Amino acid sequence: MDSRLRILFEKYFNKQASPEEERELFELLQREELQKSLEALLEETYLDYEQKERFFNAKQTSRILKRIKQQTVLSPRVLWYRIGGYAAAILVCLGLGLFVYSYLSKSIDTSSTKKTVVKRDVEPGFERATITLADGRTLELEEIANGIFADRESRFVKEGEGRLNYSGLEKSTKEMVFHTMRVPKGGQYRLVLADGTKVWLNAASSLHYPTRFDGDIREVTVSGEAYFEVARNVNKPFFVNCEGQRVQVLGTDFNVRAYPDETAFKTTLLAGSIAITTVGTSSKKIRLQPGEEASLTAKGSIKVNRLKEADLAIAWTKGYFAFNRADLPSVLRELSRWYNVDLKVKSSTTKTYTGKIDRQLTLSELLNGLALSGIPIQIEDQEHIIELPKDLFK
Repeated sequence: MDSRLRILFEKYFNKQASPEEERELFELLQREELQKSLEALLEETYLDYEQKERFFNAKQTSRILKRIKQQTVLSPRVLWYRIGGYAAAILVCLGLGLFVYSYLSKSIDTSSTKKTVVKRDVEPGFERATITLADGRTLELEEIANGIFADRESRFVKEGEGRLNYSGLEKSTKEMVFHTMRVPKGGQYRLVLADGTKVWLNAASSLHYPTRFDGDIREVTVSGEAYFEVARNVNKPFFVNCEGQRVQVLGTDFNVRAYPDETAFKTTLLAGSIAITTVGTSSKKIRLQPGEEASLTAKGSIKVNRLKEADLAIAWTKGYFAFNRADLPSVLRELSRWYNVDLKVKSSTTKTYTGKIDRQLTLSELLNGLALSGIPIQIEDQEHIIELPKDLFK
């Protein structure tokens, strides 16, 4: 195998390649004599990655690789079919779909390939949200210029890259007033509260909070999913209210996932210590340690698990979907929120998924990666439907 190809590929895979090295890699990929070396390198990388970040189980992996290798070259555009047919599925499963679609798609000949039917593509989510002020006005944050926003009852700073900041500002009124930030499907946003606490809001989520914290406690209410890095203040505990529970912290990092359409509400602690009290007739109180996750069901039962990789709970704040033995409906609900579409599956399966996917792929890029892996995808105009073959998960 060409040693230079291996070096460049490993650098690209680990996101360490310079622009010059990327160009050199792309040039090598177009050399006919290196295609077999590339295929061997891709399979080696894929199988190694599969053991670490398993997205498909062993039987699925064998089936997928078999299907990919059986693809035939029907076009003189050899590069695309060898990269696009065999390697594209591997690259997408490795989270390198942008490599395939942004660079190699220039060589696609769609006339002879069986590809996903995409009548309209869907872009990934981005930084967008609304904020409802104390007087009832609702502002579209995309329409507000960066800088200080001030009126008679509140002040905040809109910073670049989707973030509001309430910290370090003078009081605008004697009374404590509340704002509500709502992030729609297909969005995400960040804010810094008046005490310096940092909050990340995921798609289809909201946060109700005061513009400053008076009194003996700090308290907010969240719906959906939010990650908190709470500013430490031993004299003023921080409380987060969400579906069926109340979380008390002093200074810590944790993720709350409380979507109404999920079967359980999850709180994951990354650093510090928190106490969770369930709300209801039979109230329960538990304390979490770093690396633990509490799952609260709709019936009020609560279970604590220790996670091997608690950081996966906040992968969404770093640009990834992360699934850990998630069933297909859970995966589709996650994708639906981010892409603001309704994804449905026609065939049922009991299999689960574990692995990471880049959140910046368009919907067709993500689904085409699965289609190249042997999963036929259909996207319709009014409703998005994923159709899986019944024998794929046997």
